[in-house]
Amino acid sequence: MPPPPDLFAAASADHDAGRINEALAGYRAVLDRNPAHAGALHRLGILHLQTGDFVAALPVLERAVMAEPDGAVQHSNLASALRRLGRLPEALNACIQALRLSPDFVDAHINLVNILDQMQRYGDAIRAQKQLISLRPYQGEARLQLARLLILDNRPEEAVEALYDLLGMQPLSVHAYTNLGVALRRLGRLDDAAAAYRTALGFAPDDTGLLNNLGIVLQDQYRYPEAMDCFRQALVRQPNSATTHLNLSVAYREEMRIAQSVDCARAAVRCDPSLAAAHTALAVSLLMQGEYEEGLAEYEWRSRMADFPSPRRDFTSPVWDGSDRAGGTLLVHDEQGVGDALQFVRYLPMLKARGFKVILECNSQLVRLLGRMPGVDQVVGRFQPLPPHDAHISLLSLPYLLGARVDNVPAQVPYLATEPDVQAHWANRLSDFAGVKVGLVWAGNPEFKADRLRSPGLRAFRPLLDLPGVSFFGLQKGPGRQDLDTIGPLPVSFTDLGPEIGDFADTAAIMANLDLIITSCTGPAHLAGGLGRPTWTVLPFSPDWRWLAAGEDTFWYPTMRLFRQPERGDWGTVIGRVSAALRARTGLVFTP
Repeated sequence: MPPPPDLFAAASADHDAGRINEALAGYRAVLDRNPAHAGALHRLGILHLQTGDFVAALPVLERAVMAEPDGAVQHSNLASALRRLGRLPEALNACIQALRLSPDFVDAHINLVNILDQMQRYGDAIRAQKQLISLRPYQGEARLQLARLLILDNRPEEAVEALYDLLGMQPLSVHAYTNLGVALRRLGRLDDAAAAYRTALGFAPDDTGLLNNLGIVLQDQYRYPEAMDCFRQALVRQPNSATTHLNLSVAYREEMRIAQSVDCARAAVRCDPSLAAAHTALAVSLLMQGEYEEGLAEYEWRSRMADFPSPRRDFTSPVWDGSDRAGGTLLVHDEQGVGDALQFVRYLPMLKARGFKVILECNSQLVRLLGRMPGVDQVVGRFQPLPPHDAHISLLSLPYLLGARVDNVPAQVPYLATEPDVQAHWANRLSDFAGVKVGLVWAGNPEFKADRLRSPGLRAFRPLLDLPGVSFFGLQKGPGRQDLDTIGPLPVSFTDLGPEIGDFADTAAIMANLDLIITSCTGPAHLAGGLGRPTWTVLPFSPDWRWLAAGEDTFWYPTMRLFRQPERGDWGTVIGRVSAALRARTGLVFTP
């Protein structure tokens, strides 16, 4: 029996008036009399969408589509329910069907963009958004969404153009200036990004997100006192913001105000105990203070950070918890840079002493070198097929699991070894060079976040090359070799060995025949230290945590001397001190 027309009309009127319970009862009454009533099915599905009950909405909207298969609105709303339930491929199909039925249906285009955005198909989402803009050319929100998608698709230049178009229509749009700041920062246009954020703050001075964004850009410009002022202003407005406490902690650390950095990181953890970046920031500052017990425990949060620099690993074996498993096979894998691997392989013999068979997985550039290391049963290149093993662990977790402190680090050197025949080859190769033989490394991996701070470049080292009585040998590999093409003619005292170096085993054999290695804070510094070679490492003003906050020596490498920047960016003073030390020791036996 069909329901009276006024019953559906009354339910719809209740719905439109916001009387949800009455509308719900009315639609159900209609469907009790006619389960295939297309209007009641569709309106009930919409009601469930509006109240957030997507589970209830889905079967009702599926029935609505069956009742009216040519209804574009029904297909579009079904797509909404499917999207909110995470069933994205089905949602996409429903949305495409809606647009086949009605190509200019705006709501379906909006749904399509949202679905493609959630699927991270940003290029397709951008094309769909542009189609939507062609239908609604004067809607600012659509252009703002386009800019956001372009930023996500790593197309910041196009995002800037889209935002300028939007600002031409809406010159007071805070969101437009905010996204403009994001896009300009991506382009490295830091002054312009800061100006965009300041303009937005002029309209919304209490916006803590804007204050944080401006502070981060100022950090990018090394304007840490100004950045800290932004973060402090944000904390006045939102004192429980874990992110702001974290940003302030990082700024304090870059200014070498380590105690304040620790305090702010602790505040961030209190505000959000699950924020991995806050725990990691706390770890770094504690480790710089030499507080290894707590610092290493906090450092175990590092791999949970959203921007953790190493690829996620998915091993079938369990993670080793530090317990003894005599006779078991333990897979130890590296993470982050080659320097980290070279520093922490010193712990592998301790595992062997506890009865493990040790398999090391590492960067392919290290396989030859580390295959000769005692305490390792097998070395395999990263992502190569792995032998069977009972458990796995990261190299950088070994200090924590093995109870490292500043007074018990295994620092007997050399713990790395060279290939005798390769070392002999280089002994012959370098025998004709006169004077003190010094290896030189001036740059690290530019993909490392702070490489521009830690790498002085060859130009900074250039004054050393004129010192008499010294033969310099370039050991640089990677992008840093570009400096050789831009610095101009070099003196005859400099010989570039980079083209003759295949991997770190070759570098090690060369280092074994040198009197001294002078290097930036990068992988070869750890190689030289692990080989027990006299090594001088130049450090940026705010160094990596492993070097502590002060001092010329390091408990990690007894043959290493540290040369620290007195101020950020001041390589001239550092190289001047290195030059003076080298002059003082020319012609003498080198000691660290």
